Amino acid sequence: MQIYEAGIIIGGVPIISANYINPSEKEEDLIHKCALLSCLLNFAETLIAPIESFESNKYNFAFKKSEINTINSEVIDIFVYLILNKDEKFNKYLDKKIKPVLDTILDKFKVMYHGRDFSYSTQFIKFKDNIDNILLNFKKILKFQQLGYIKFDKNKKKK
Repeated sequence: MQIYEAGIIIGGVPIISANYINPSEKEEDLIHKCALLSCLLNFAETLIAPIESFESNKYNFAFKKSEINTINSEVIDIFVYLILNKDEKFNKYLDKKIKPVLDTILDKFKVMYHGRDFSYSTQFIKFKDNIDNILLNFKKILKFQQLGYIKFDKNKKKK
């Protein structure tokens, strides 16, 4: 299994995105993608229940939702997400391997940026390095094959 992208969405706005497949993705594409993800998550939560993951014909998506306080002590929604290649073992790995990655990214972000003004996303650019380091640490702990295309299945032969 490979991680294509990791990111954080606050109030429907992409704050950070670490794209390991297409690092030169246009900002407009990122904004549209995150707006769609945010709408889908809120729609599902309103109609059914909060969702932690879903899949398309090419990708698996994993999410962790929480809340964070702004500079005005207002509480807003925060989502951390991973986009992965579609893999039949996704549901097997979700609880044991994917959720701990999401939890770690979310917890570190909340500790570092609690009580900030989230309307200026440029202040969070350096957090992308934290995402990279978190993914690298999980790569070592879980014996992934490589970062960039993070492998979850260590038994799969290299191509």
